[in-house]
Formats: sequence, structure tokens, C-alpha cells
Amino acid sequence: SSHKQIGKFLNVMRKAKVIDVVEKKGVISVTKVDLQHKSFAQMQDKYAGEVAASAASAPGAQGAAAATSNLAAPKILTVWKPTHYTEPLFKAMGKNKSGLYSWEDASKVLRSYCEKEQLLEGDDVKLSEEILTMLYRAAGAQKKDLSFPEKAEFSEVEVKLQERMQEHTTIDVAGVGPTTRKGPPVKIEVSLSRKGAHNITRICNLEAYGIDVQGMGDELKKRLNCTVHIEDMPGKNTKDKLLQLQGHVQDEVAAHILSRYG
Repeated sequence: SSHKQIGKFLNVMRKAKVIDVVEKKGVISVTKVDLQHKSFAQMQDKYAGEVAASAASAPGAQGAAAATSNLAAPKILTVWKPTHYTEPLFKAMGKNKSGLYSWEDASKVLRSYCEKEQLLEGDDVKLSEEILTMLYRAAGAQKKDLSFPEKAEFSEVEVKLQERMQEHTTIDVAGVGPTTRKGPPVKIEVSLSRKGAHNITRICNLEAYGIDVQGMGDELKKRLNCTVHIEDMPGKNTKDKLLQLQGHVQDEVAAHILSRYG
């Protein structure tokens, strides 16, 4: 626009009766737009070619094209790590006590231990002192009247094992590689808000997918021609970052992530 400033542009449009505006405390709000005004018809004719070219290269169109490509969707796998309770179980079976195991592999370690110690009786497991310590007893002092069963079904012992393992999630993104983090899987969160007089789009949990926040910010800054700000996520025990973009651009962000990472 030749007006350079949005205030001057709105004032010209108001005088031409294209729009109606109100101003409160220095904030100008558009209350009405006359879509039948001749100015819109003139702009449509003038920029018809540019609009068509822009629509062909829009993020949404690129995202749709990417959806039909061979880009694989992220692979999400839940794995389990021994805690100080269950480390002796894995160590006794010659396994890495600090390793990450699928639930199937962790269950096999438990069954192999029970077979080695001759604790299996059909579908039941004799609860030895070692099993009770690893899977049943809590750390610290025990209540005097606390008692435990002598046997339990193997499925129950499996539940006890899972309760004393630490859940981790591995997410393998095409072109990025696998990223493993403590806890259940999380989604990339995109939220909209206001900051002063500006619309803001916030994006978090990118690190869980191995995505570099600064790199993503640079890509979106060029792609969407918007201001980008990166700040620390709230909380003392996190190193994750929050990516903020000027404007409500959630659809463009979603299309970019799908086209870039699957």
C-alpha cells in the first residue's frame, strides 16, 4: 500500500465509505465492510493473477500435496526403563539396568527370572523375598501388620513390574531421527491468544519430536513473513522452549509441520 501506515489506510477507506470504524483508547476497530463497493471489484481485477499464483503456492496447498507424498508419519513407541526397585531384576538376568525396553521384552525378563529361580507354578508365581522387595514392598520402614501373599498370578506380577518401571516415549520423525523422553507421548500444542493489541500463535512440545525450535522459528518467519519470539517454558525443571508467532496462523503452522515432518 502507498499509505505506509495502517491508520492512514483505514482513514482513506472510511472516507471512501468502504468501511466503518470506531476508535477507543487509541485502538481502531473495523465495524463494517461494504464488500459490494467498487474498490473491491477494482482490486480483484488488478490482483487476479497474483491471487491465483499465491493460492497455488499457499501452505495449505503444499500441505495437501505433502499428504499424498511418501513422507512417513512419525513412529511413536512406548519403552520402559528400570527404576531402583527393578534394577536388580534386570542385572540378575544380565541385562543393562539403565536400558530402555519394550513392554514385551521387559515381561520376558521377568518370566526368565521366575523360571531361573524356579518360582513358576503353572500360571502362578511364588513370591520370594527378592520379588517382594523388587515389586511389592515400598522403600523405608514397613508397617508391623503388613503382610503379602505367598503366590500371585503371573499377570498380577506383570502389573506390579510395570508400576515400578519408568515410562519413556521414543518418537521417530522422518528426516530428524528418534527422540526419547521421559513420560507418555505428548502432542505438539498450537494455541491462540492475545498479547496487548496483537494476535499471537503459540507452539510448544516441538522438542519431543526432535524438532529444533530455533530452526522452526526461522523457517516460519520466512514462510509466513511474521515476527517470531522464543522464550523458556514455565517451570524450573524444563529446558523446553515456547515458539510465538505474530498473528493467528494455526492453519499455516499445521500445514508446514505436516509438509516438513509428516
